[in-house]
Amino acid sequence: MPIIAFYSKDSNLELQNEWENRLQVHYPLLNLVPLLSNEAENAITALLWKAPLDRVKKLNNLKCLISLGQGVDHILKDNVIDKKIPVVRIVDPFMAKSMSHWVIMSVLNFTRDTFGYHNQQKNKIYKNRKEIDFTTLKIAVYGIGAIGSVVAKDLKQLGFKVHGWSRTQKKIPGIDCFVGTDKFRDLLKYCDIHICLLPLTLETNNIFCNSAFKIMKHGSCFINAGRGEQVVEEHLIENCKSGHISSAILDVYRKEPLPKKSKLWDQENIRIWPHVAAETNPETAAKQIANAIECIENNKLPPNTIARELGY
Repeated sequence: MPIIAFYSKDSNLELQNEWENRLQVHYPLLNLVPLLSNEAENAITALLWKAPLDRVKKLNNLKCLISLGQGVDHILKDNVIDKKIPVVRIVDPFMAKSMSHWVIMSVLNFTRDTFGYHNQQKNKIYKNRKEIDFTTLKIAVYGIGAIGSVVAKDLKQLGFKVHGWSRTQKKIPGIDCFVGTDKFRDLLKYCDIHICLLPLTLETNNIFCNSAFKIMKHGSCFINAGRGEQVVEEHLIENCKSGHISSAILDVYRKEPLPKKSKLWDQENIRIWPHVAAETNPETAAKQIANAIECIENNKLPPNTIARELGY
């Protein structure tokens, strides 16, 4: 019976039992144990979300690490884990569509001035507000992999002009796809709505800072559901205060939960979401995780194993 070490930040035994029950539907013999328990010493695989990596490093029998989410930066950070150990991420159509729904909602809230109408309601003001002509808007999606490509295509279906940017060249029907630093800067200048769905790597850390925000058109909208470390929050606040960025919708932050003392809370044109844009669904993700565990048991490389040199 394969032993799987389990850890999810701020979780409890109830969540572990839920995952075990879901996984056993597809692989009845596996056994989940807490990462911090003595039983974890015999684990061949670890299923993790923001785990204490010093503890993970001490598990000498590990053959693979599986992220409980799409991102793997929480496993790769500080190069604590031996690079020879494969790292697997979840690639789940449910998560991709959930993210797409959240991004579409955020874009429509901006174009239809939802929050302006909310403020009018508070003051019992009944009048129309200026509507943005969506046919003239240009949207940039930064990060067009498994999730970003779905977001880009869904926005295109709604009639928006969509452009994509990624580290490696992509081909998505109907979407202009770009790579490279020069094209990144071109999209910053050219587009009206900027959506960050990038993985966190050395190259994307702090990628949205003053030098990026200042290039954007006056009145641009910035949406981030990638990683908090990709945004210099002080610079974003500065550009939102001046009105250069007219609206920012955020789901991720440099420190989570977002501290109550953070100035992001106080900026009226910044909207705060608590990292819920695309949560892992145990029911839809369990099958691929169980399959990855079975691959490891049979000395095979699981699908969705990341390229360590790329960071995703």
